[in-house]
Amino acid sequence: MLMTFPGKITLRIQPVFWMLVFLIAAINSDFSPIGILVWAIIIFISVVVHEFGHALTAVAFGQKAHIDLVAFGGLTHRHGPHLNLWQEFLIVLNGPLAGLALAYACHFLSIMIGDKSPFLYSIFEIGFIANIYWTIFNLLPMQPLDGGHLLRIVFEGLFGLRGLKISLFISLVASLLLCVILLMTKFFLLGIFLMMFSYENYRSWKNSLQLTESDKDRTLLHLVKNAEKDYHKGNEDIALHKLEHLLKQTNKGIIFQRSTELSAKILERQGRFKEAYQKLLPLKSKLSPESLLLLHKLAYRLGELKEAITLGTMSFQRQPSYEVALINAFSYALLGEVKPTIGWLQCAIKEGLPNFKEIIKEMEFNNVRGDPQFQNFVNSKE
Repeated sequence: MLMTFPGKITLRIQPVFWMLVFLIAAINSDFSPIGILVWAIIIFISVVVHEFGHALTAVAFGQKAHIDLVAFGGLTHRHGPHLNLWQEFLIVLNGPLAGLALAYACHFLSIMIGDKSPFLYSIFEIGFIANIYWTIFNLLPMQPLDGGHLLRIVFEGLFGLRGLKISLFISLVASLLLCVILLMTKFFLLGIFLMMFSYENYRSWKNSLQLTESDKDRTLLHLVKNAEKDYHKGNEDIALHKLEHLLKQTNKGIIFQRSTELSAKILERQGRFKEAYQKLLPLKSKLSPESLLLLHKLAYRLGELKEAITLGTMSFQRQPSYEVALINAFSYALLGEVKPTIGWLQCAIKEGLPNFKEIIKEMEFNNVRGDPQFQNFVNSKE
């Protein structure tokens, strides 16, 4: 059950957060019941203090914030005015600084208590050690840790978009190296976490390679989002007008691709097949699976059979379906090539092609219908 603590900075706690907290607490306390409870309280307070370090700084800069405690720790969500890089840097940095402040507060209290209460002394010492180690780990230069975000902000400030890409590559290398070290030293739980970090870092770095300066333009991003909203509301002409205006301002990058794919989808719905085809074809190697499938269908519809076969092969490799295989079978049949026609029909059947007996009567197969090899194939399926 989701726990919610409302306020200027709302705190929400997912049930899975407690599962991870008690797992870590059990491992660190050798499964001692009192130890588990102590560690769980320390972890909870530490995470909350850390996230409030981020959130309070964001609020001080005029943004609104709320905190979610989820499976892998805490997330501070922010929205509001756009901030400068130095402000972003301070928001990220103040999370670890809050953790350090908590660590030294625990250390000070443990000194004050001394031998008066060994139990309280040990609690504050655990709080000190836990926050010191967590802060050091959290400042490692890898995403999604704060160290990775700080690295990104610094490099982006110094080198712009190139710096962003470099920081993501460093994050990937750092997470991979630490993952290998942890697994080799038998820290399997942390190693698995780092393996997931490495995969996400690889995806982020790979996606960043497509970024251009125009992708950082907030005006262009706002325009494409508005166009998408208009499309989903059914205002296709308005959306298309906005997309065409946007495409005049950029010719590459993620915003350009999003705009191109959506405008082609609208053009296809309006029956403007050639225009849609011409928009998508130059981007065929970068298209989403959905847009690649659309381009495949457009190529076939326009009689570009060899291109349709190439696109169908690409689409089938990404996302196999009987529809793609059938269009390729149609294309080869129209070209009079028997063996690949049969091959793609077999792929279509394997992917669940319905009504084979009816489909095989389609006029597209007229060029190969009299071939003995094709007849034997059809007879074998009856």
